[in-house]
Amino acid sequence: MSELIEDSGSARIRTLLKDQIERVWGRGETALVDSNYSADVRDHMPVPGQPTGRDALKDVVEEFRAGIPDLRMDLHATLVAGDMGVDVWTLTGTHGGELFGQPATGQPISISGIDMIRVQDGHVSQLWHVEELALLMSQINQAPVEFGAPVQQPESSSSTDQINAANADRMAHNPGEFAIVPGEAAFSQLEQRNLLTARRHIEEIWAKGRSELCWEMYHPEVVDHNRAPDQKPGIEGIIDVLQWLREAVPDLSMTIECYVIDGDLIADRWVMTGTHTGAPLMGLEARGKSFTINGMDVARVNADGLITEIWHAEEFHQLLQQVR
Repeated sequence: MSELIEDSGSARIRTLLKDQIERVWGRGETALVDSNYSADVRDHMPVPGQPTGRDALKDVVEEFRAGIPDLRMDLHATLVAGDMGVDVWTLTGTHGGELFGQPATGQPISISGIDMIRVQDGHVSQLWHVEELALLMSQINQAPVEFGAPVQQPESSSSTDQINAANADRMAHNPGEFAIVPGEAAFSQLEQRNLLTARRHIEEIWAKGRSELCWEMYHPEVVDHNRAPDQKPGIEGIIDVLQWLREAVPDLSMTIECYVIDGDLIADRWVMTGTHTGAPLMGLEARGKSFTINGMDVARVNADGLITEIWHAEEFHQLLQQVR
């Protein structure tokens, strides 16, 4: 945060974030779950089949560590604002035991994820998290993940009119109207500016598909830490992703639920809905099926207000299950 010395609440949240990644997951110290999480902790994004409560959180950690005995967690950043915190991490290891029903393959694993927590009375009371489960499943099943590629198709005048009408509706929509911004009253001038950057980034570029803003908002050498397979580096690669998403899901819509701003770091949490009626999506031909997935982003903003690096995680595993 902007203060030279963090208050005890902010320091506690940062400790909880580090404990969650480095000790509970990284070293398997599941006893910390009882001391760090509320008895009635709510996991908003449980692993499929996961029950509620602290014991369920312990079970998930133990199952992952049994499937990846040499599991390692690298914490890249933590953000704290108000009563909420965010972390971004990378998990690496070897598939040395059964995981998601898949026997050990000995394959290397490397996935990233983002967590968001709300803290009450010094304990984690709510938890949101998105991991690259689609990538994990592809690694343990030894099957590459396909995302998409821009496909230019001829359009009739009627289809062009439909696309224009859909674009008009999207531009009129305010995707961040009800987003919460914890700790906003205490933001520094820098953080107020970066909140505007965060809003413009996710609400205009991604929710409304305004790819022309990429050249204004991203640094020319922006680093996307979670590039899709075969995605080009830099701004051009990000624009390609925007294009294939829109071509696969013409009615794509996003609602932004939360922003967390901490110094030069920005984070958001969102929900995406749409219907796969267009170009192939993640290797699948369109079947007219709708989907709803969650996602989060963390980005760093430089002194000039440009995004220099970004991490992101989306529930692509759930998307695949819904559109098949």
